[in-house]
Amino acid sequence: MRRSLSEVDFMGWPAIALEQGPLTLHLTPAIGGRLMGITFDGEQLCFIHPALRGKLPSDDAATWAALCGDWSFPLWGGGKTWLAPESAWPDGAPHRDLDSGAWSVVQSWFDDAGMGAELRSPVCRASGLQLFRRLSLPATTGASAWQIEHTVHNRGNAERCCGLWDVIMLKRPAQVRLPLRGAVHHLPGKAAPAHVLRVEGGQARIDCHEAGEFKLGFDSVDGEIHAELDTPSGPLRYQRRSALPARARYAHGHPLEVYNAPRLPYFEIETHSPACTLPPGASLSFRIDEAVSRLPPPGAHT
Repeated sequence: MRRSLSEVDFMGWPAIALEQGPLTLHLTPAIGGRLMGITFDGEQLCFIHPALRGKLPSDDAATWAALCGDWSFPLWGGGKTWLAPESAWPDGAPHRDLDSGAWSVVQSWFDDAGMGAELRSPVCRASGLQLFRRLSLPATTGASAWQIEHTVHNRGNAERCCGLWDVIMLKRPAQVRLPLRGAVHHLPGKAAPAHVLRVEGGQARIDCHEAGEFKLGFDSVDGEIHAELDTPSGPLRYQRRSALPARARYAHGHPLEVYNAPRLPYFEIETHSPACTLPPGASLSFRIDEAVSRLPPPGAHT
């Protein structure tokens, strides 16, 4: 099985490529430390905004406005770490230094046990918080699975109430599934049409095939959620899990969310850590396990 860790150009950005068998992961430190690309058997699963490929953030107001387009922040794509709740975002946008700032590479490693990289954000000027993302890809034969550990440190002089919020932008069309515990939450102003959501036998199914903005929140079993993506070479499954303590408090009231975009061809899988109050010098960490696999084509015998 081919394995490598290398520095490459990925769609115009300097990147770290982690390749193992059919899986390649691309990390882009220069734009918020993102997991910008997930390629499996040659198919790219992540949505990457075509108008922003290779571009970098800028303090120039006109350049920044062009990057943002119709939004209050650039929709770069890929997977990122946000801070919840959204209601505490400065000026209604993700913390700019964390979401679009240039992150640094703390370390990378490659050995018989696996490979990975740890990235560090700048200290956010608005909040005094700093993020770390540590991606590990174990050298397990036949497995295309990895882990991301998110950590937030309070480098400021005041306590902060927040939760870690992992958001990944994936390409439509797709169907999202998850075991359901409790009610489905239709977020204000982003209610899903009736045909989008089905709940059967303790499982929720969300149709993300077409454009149309909606956002749903879920009380989850073990943070388990997966998406079945239609690709030109056949269906692929993206899945994730995370440890969710019983009776935890979440910044949005629930640990899992699914967002579908109104125009651009993407949807989001979003996982929240429990929320907490961080005094100066304190930190919070949260790990998510992810994997990609090939699904049999529709109608195939298994």
